[in-house]
Amino acid sequence: MKKIYSELSRIQRELKAPKNLFNKFGNYHYRNAEGILEAVKPLLNGYVILINDEPVMIGDRFYIKATVTLTDGEESISSVAFAREDKEKKGMDGSQLTGACSTYARKYALNALLMIDDSKDSDDDSLSPKNPANQEEPQEERQFTPPPAAQGTVNKVGNVPPPAPPQNPPQNPPQNEPEPPKPEPTEVQIFLLKAMKELREERKITVKQNNALFEDQKNALVAAGLAPNKALAKYTLPEAEALIDAMYKNFPPKSAEMIKK
Repeated sequence: MKKIYSELSRIQRELKAPKNLFNKFGNYHYRNAEGILEAVKPLLNGYVILINDEPVMIGDRFYIKATVTLTDGEESISSVAFAREDKEKKGMDGSQLTGACSTYARKYALNALLMIDDSKDSDDDSLSPKNPANQEEPQEERQFTPPPAAQGTVNKVGNVPPPAPPQNPPQNPPQNEPEPPKPEPTEVQIFLLKAMKELREERKITVKQNNALFEDQKNALVAAGLAPNKALAKYTLPEAEALIDAMYKNFPPKSAEMIKK
């Protein structure tokens, strides 16, 4: 058995990389690539970790391929992870977009090499469409009323001709068809809805006021280059988390001068 495999096994056993960061809106702890590297450095014992990024095209999409290598200069073991770039690239220049993908891919390449579990706590179902409190009220069914029948006229002889057929005969009333199931919300939608709800509760303002303020603050962060310039529905989870963190740092929820009356 090669010595490098024995050393990697030792590092995996001794490595302690706790989830020392906390996302208050998603209500879960997490770790980043920097935290993993800080924890593994004291255990290397003469070995080094090399990280290499490479843009590759798969199909018609660009990916960042991150390769993490443990080596002593003679033997080496590597692990690879990919992160896909946004197809539209709105709100970010090339370096910002590539940097975000690189950070994401490096973290998961480190996870694979060092056998780190990166599972997150699941969100509660307070925002799920299955929750009765979030279900839409049923709309009233539209009733079909056929047009009145045409009336015949009496001619001079007294004969009553049959009524003329209508030019556009009434169609059968539409049949009630079962509605297709509503799609489950994405992880990004759940995160943003939960974040906006907690912001509104801290600001103690109405939903309408909170939505308007949230949009104004998002636009300010986009203008400052701190958030991508695109619709919230197209945000990735890392972009959504960065947006809320930037909003919290730049616009504290309880700052009175920022709250719209």
